[in-house]
Amino acid sequence: MSLTTINDSNIFKKGVIGNVRKAQEDSHDMAAMTPNGDVFVVCDGMGGHVGGAQASSIAVASILEHLKKERYANPIVALDGALQFANMQILGYAAEHPELQGMGTTACILLLQGNDAWIAHVGDSRIYLFLGKEKQLHRITKDHSYVQTLVDQHQISDAEAEHHHMKNRIMKALGIKPELQPTFNYMERPIHPKNGDIFLICSDGLSGMIPDSTIERVLASRMPIDLKGEKLISLAMQGETVVPGGQDNCTLELIKIDSSPWKTTDFKSYNPEERKFKSKKSSFWTSPLFFTAAAALLILIVVAVLLFPKAPNSQSEVSDNELSDNERLELLHKAYVEDSLTVRDFKLLNERYKDTLKMWEQRVKEADSLKRKKIELKDNTQTEEINKKIKEANEGKAAMQKKINENREAIANAEKGLNDRRKEYLDAKKEADAKKEADNKKKEPTEKSKANEKEGSGLLNKLTGGGDDAKGATTAGKEGKPTVKAATGTDSSKTTPSKKTQTKSESKPPKPDGKKKK
Repeated sequence: MSLTTINDSNIFKKGVIGNVRKAQEDSHDMAAMTPNGDVFVVCDGMGGHVGGAQASSIAVASILEHLKKERYANPIVALDGALQFANMQILGYAAEHPELQGMGTTACILLLQGNDAWIAHVGDSRIYLFLGKEKQLHRITKDHSYVQTLVDQHQISDAEAEHHHMKNRIMKALGIKPELQPTFNYMERPIHPKNGDIFLICSDGLSGMIPDSTIERVLASRMPIDLKGEKLISLAMQGETVVPGGQDNCTLELIKIDSSPWKTTDFKSYNPEERKFKSKKSSFWTSPLFFTAAAALLILIVVAVLLFPKAPNSQSEVSDNELSDNERLELLHKAYVEDSLTVRDFKLLNERYKDTLKMWEQRVKEADSLKRKKIELKDNTQTEEINKKIKEANEGKAAMQKKINENREAIANAEKGLNDRRKEYLDAKKEADAKKEADNKKKEPTEKSKANEKEGSGLLNKLTGGGDDAKGATTAGKEGKPTVKAATGTDSSKTTPSKKTQTKSESKPPKPDGKKKK
């Protein structure tokens, strides 16, 4: 199950060439029902119209290929692997085509998996979340750009960043260097959108041309989602933040949520100070009414504890403890399975890294071989270019070897955690089994005493002649009549009443004093 129904009513995606650029350097696409969920990708290429278009195209294809190939238990691992794979593919392509040196691209990914949303990004393309009920637009990514660092350091405002002369300088991108550190969900916690919320993924051809307030106004309108998308592109081409608009290519994807179980939206907002919304709930938690209600509740709890103390060793308490044991075992087993899948994901990622390492090693050999041939032929042409290739290949090889070593350490830690989790589960199971066995042993004496009592009753019947005589003798003893001695050595006929007398005694109780009834 996904958070959205894939159809034209919920999904809009489009990219257009701006008023200045000659070619489209952005790329975007989506893939529904992959092993990892529904995937949406937007990339903004750079490095010339040919190199930028090629870089963004390779990135989108590589990301979707990685996520379509197999399922990963950890969505963050899946997204990181997809971006690392795309980065290496672009670097490899650039190494084979020297004329495209400097090609790179931004990347934004939205992954809808079950009831959770996961994001990853590199560069200054953005992901927004529009809250349908509250009519509020929130940034859920923070740009990897030079001007954003200035904003974070409070040197300039967010509005000033939009007009800064170094606005287009980004700090991270795919295809620039082997080392890549993407940004994922805040604290690696899933985003929980509610029905009516809309995710917006866009290049800076949208977010750089019109302000967030305009985007918010369009998304809050009653238009269907395709008209909202077209309106945003039209406004970007006209321009508000930058006039005239259309200074860059504009690409965006809108994803409306319609199948969410969540009643409220859970996410982290990166809105600038001037666009931070006050929560309606926060006023209650800091109001005198909240403290009054809390104090009253505390008094009620104390009174309830004093007046109604919990009975010790009650049957419900015992069953609750047993239920807690079962729940604990189930949770530990589930955690063990999840940890084992995480270990598997790390190992799969390591295999991918090893393949990429082999690719770099092969390129080093090819470049070295070419260099030796040039030396033998005393050909000094392309020497600088060959040396550059060798340097890049060695850097790629070293970076990938570093990743493999880091991943090996992660695998070792994950396996240690898995072993600890397995031991914890086995200890808990052993403890639960021992408790169950002790409970069974407590029940055994009760059953044994019942068997002894039954056996003793049968022996008494035999000694007294069995059946009705024994019953009558017992009844007679209770009424103060002569009783039968066990283990007789005397004549029992002197002390034991006859059957006739015994029956009479049982059937006719003593008459009360007074006149006899005629």
